[in-house]
Amino acid sequence: MRTLIIGCGYVGEVLGQRLIALGHDVTGIRRSSEHNDRLAKFGIRPVNLDITDETEFKKKLDGKYDRIVLAASSSRGGKEAYRKVYGLGSKHVAQWLKTAKAQSVVLISSTSVYGQTNGEWVSENDADTSHNIATNILLEAEHNILDAGPAVAILRSSGIYGPGRGHLFLKFMNGTAVIEGDGKRFLNMVHLDDLVESTILALESVGQRGIYNITDDEPVTQLKFFKWLSDTTGRPMPPFVPEPNPSTRKRRITNKRVSNKLIKKTFGVSHNYPTFREGLTHELDRLASGKTRQPLSP
Repeated sequence: MRTLIIGCGYVGEVLGQRLIALGHDVTGIRRSSEHNDRLAKFGIRPVNLDITDETEFKKKLDGKYDRIVLAASSSRGGKEAYRKVYGLGSKHVAQWLKTAKAQSVVLISSTSVYGQTNGEWVSENDADTSHNIATNILLEAEHNILDAGPAVAILRSSGIYGPGRGHLFLKFMNGTAVIEGDGKRFLNMVHLDDLVESTILALESVGQRGIYNITDDEPVTQLKFFKWLSDTTGRPMPPFVPEPNPSTRKRRITNKRVSNKLIKKTFGVSHNYPTFREGLTHELDRLASGKTRQPLSP
């Protein structure tokens, strides 16, 4: 089984290792050669390719791939980088996919396409076509990939946490966290391991086309999130600050609870870390043991 991971970064390297353990021959695409040795150490064949350059696919990809995962990211780039990767890049990937004829394709997208602000539950039909540029670019990328073939599954991931990653958790641990407003805005999260296992299930369910939310079972407010961390670690609660100015944020400020009912029903997903409590207990134990892991950004 030949599998290609386009955007072999934080998620892709763990996914690649799991697939290799399952008997896959894995190739991982990154734009830069900086981490080639690291990927090779895990048994992932590195290929350096810029998806925003449509000529590179034919020049650098050889042979047929049975499974393809798209996990490309604009990383810490600004609006222009986001537009290039998800806008232009998705068009080039889609053009190539039409000739690749893979048995199954999975695109890891984001629940940021949901712009709800009243704490309501949202499902896969609730994406918002607003005036938000980033949202519209991401939705266009999803449509580009869906239109590229009959065997495409879109996994809309909520905030990913795990070894070396988890924005609010890391801020709490280094003492820089704050509680915005009244702290009642909901957070939606998924552990890296659960995202990887769900991606594998979607890959193996050949021909199961559709869009699915991948998130844990319990959205939690900022206040309850930090209260649990404070009680568990004995550290003080973060201070309250006013809600941030939306114009200063790369992504819009939302307040919603993302449902994972469809992916559970379709693929039989069962999380190893059904809530943030199990996942962060594992992380706290790992940190207490002195184990560290530097995340590999896409």
